[in-house]
Amino acid sequence: MIPLQRVEVSPHTRTLLTRWTGRVEDAGATVPAARAEWRIATAPKRQVRTALESMARGAVRCMYCDDSRATDIDHFEPLERAPLRAFVWVNHLLACSFCNSNAKRSQYPVSADGTCLLVDPTTEDPTDHLRLLLKSGRYEPVQGSVKGEETIRVFGLNRADLVTGRVNAFIRACSNLRDWHGLCRNADPEADSVARALLDSPFIDVVHAMTRLGPGVAATVVGPPTVPALDAWRAEHSPSFRVGRPRGDADIADDPVADDGRDGHRRGGTAAGTSSRTVMRNYGLTWTDPTGTHRASAVAYDRPSAEHRKRDLEDAGCTRVDIVAVRPGELPEPPG
Repeated sequence: MIPLQRVEVSPHTRTLLTRWTGRVEDAGATVPAARAEWRIATAPKRQVRTALESMARGAVRCMYCDDSRATDIDHFEPLERAPLRAFVWVNHLLACSFCNSNAKRSQYPVSADGTCLLVDPTTEDPTDHLRLLLKSGRYEPVQGSVKGEETIRVFGLNRADLVTGRVNAFIRACSNLRDWHGLCRNADPEADSVARALLDSPFIDVVHAMTRLGPGVAATVVGPPTVPALDAWRAEHSPSFRVGRPRGDADIADDPVADDGRDGHRRGGTAAGTSSRTVMRNYGLTWTDPTGTHRASAVAYDRPSAEHRKRDLEDAGCTRVDIVAVRPGELPEPPG
């Protein structure tokens, strides 16, 4: 499991989801009502899927196991528990049929105070709760993390096929990184194709875990021949896309009600899940890598993510690392 950046859906989609939440309310706000409305909601599901696919890594992989094709829209908090969240945008994730229908199903463990005990990769960094052991292919909870334990159990992250797949993916990733690094040193344009293939491959969580290895253990885990390639990869690609929650009142604009778009009624924004709008502040980075090449980030970050990425680049020997505010949809230019 890797961190993912949740996108902001269009005003049209927000209105559509609000309207369909109203339909669930009008039908009694029951589980059968939510299921019935979700079953026939062709247009909302199409909009949600399109937005989720823009967030997914690789060839639209499952957001839980990072292996199979994501075929299902999963309600993170199940309809059995929260029927009025059937059409809440932030309650939707993409999952493969096994993770959705065989593993998770309607499970949603909570603590005594009602806090969810499952990792949502769009609101937190899974590595705060989960640790991937690269050589064994198994996940273990970070010490003391009940959320890590429950996430592994509910999603079946250590089922045999995933463990075997991660072990094989680790072996391939080490080889791919060495190939990519050799192509980079020869200024071969094929290096970009190798990088894209690696980023689009199943089990991207393996590559993500490799980039987060500390200097003291990297040689032991990946082997000395792979360490220079891994260091170069860290400088080129972010080891973490850490998702930051909104911080401070300036980042959030709250509208207490949202128009449901039907009979002129105004519905509570909490039920619709679309009235609280997060204003994302985007940042890119520019730097000079150890070879003297000027570079710029290929993705936008929130401020904490940008600071995290800046430290990683500096640790990798990059200089002139600057955080640059960018508008949505824009990226910085490499320094001149």
